[in-house]
Amino acid sequence: MKKIIFIAILLVAVLLSGFAVPNDVIYSEGDATVKYQEGYADDVFIGDVYDTGDTVTTGFDGFVELDQAGLVLKINPDTVFTLQEKEEQGKKTGVFSLALGSIKFRYDRITGKEPMIQTPSCVAGVRGTEFSVYAGADGSALIVVDSGLVEVESEGKAVQLTAAEGVEVQLGEPPGEKFRVPEEKIDYRSWNEDKLSKLLGDPLVSINKITQRLEYYIDNVNKYKALHTEYSERLADERKNLPARAEKEGKEAARKYSQEVIDPLSIQTFNLFLNVRYYSLAALSLRRYVGGRLYSFLKAANITDTANQTYGDYLLLHKKLLNIFESSIAPYLVDADI
Repeated sequence: MKKIIFIAILLVAVLLSGFAVPNDVIYSEGDATVKYQEGYADDVFIGDVYDTGDTVTTGFDGFVELDQAGLVLKINPDTVFTLQEKEEQGKKTGVFSLALGSIKFRYDRITGKEPMIQTPSCVAGVRGTEFSVYAGADGSALIVVDSGLVEVESEGKAVQLTAAEGVEVQLGEPPGEKFRVPEEKIDYRSWNEDKLSKLLGDPLVSINKITQRLEYYIDNVNKYKALHTEYSERLADERKNLPARAEKEGKEAARKYSQEVIDPLSIQTFNLFLNVRYYSLAALSLRRYVGGRLYSFLKAANITDTANQTYGDYLLLHKKLLNIFESSIAPYLVDADI
């Protein structure tokens, strides 16, 4: 029964949640599609407006530009990008989630309310006016700053990048050493091919890293689900007791109490739910675009060599990963997510 109630809340949240500022498509070419938060998909067209939960996917020749009130996002080929929200320090915060591929961000101005950037391996806080983010096949990330300042955080450690600096972050590891960006343009496809080669080179290490990252997301889902349950119960009690308060203290006092106590509690309860959804979707993205790709490539490579011991060991770990996902994350997803 609790699961049914929670799924009902999920459906309402999917329908009602709105991104802080809509993202307008100002340019599109090649193979580019959008999957809306409700679950249906369509081609990307100039003039479209995208919101929380919408995912843009570009193919080999796809390219899309979005505009969000002074921010231009250039979504390059072979990229999967989703607009999300989470609760951060008691407030809703926009999140640009890059599952795979590369995006160039260019800000006309910095307001202090810029969205966070998320990849499978790290989170970046925006203070830079122009920078690029790359997400590799193995879950790693590469952040390169042209101008301004970007803070990159992973595994509890952070590094600040200024103009002409970059950093690489491996899945489940803190940021690496900063480096000076070479003058020639970084070739994402070559960089990603190297990441894919390493991913396939030692599948047992790769699947263990993916599982460890999944457990990080699960820990956060459990933490925010517990908080959401606690706040939901408090909110229900406050609402239940409001008529008695109105009868005892008067309607005006009850109205003031509702505005000062119940309304903020209601907002915080919903924001905590956003985090349950945020980390659940992050886990889904990890499983689909990192774990799923690893499985597909290895299955194809071993189709005629099923007796390969390493592949057999990998399949056991992969099954374990799926079981963990199904028991810990799947209950918080809806059909539209899949």
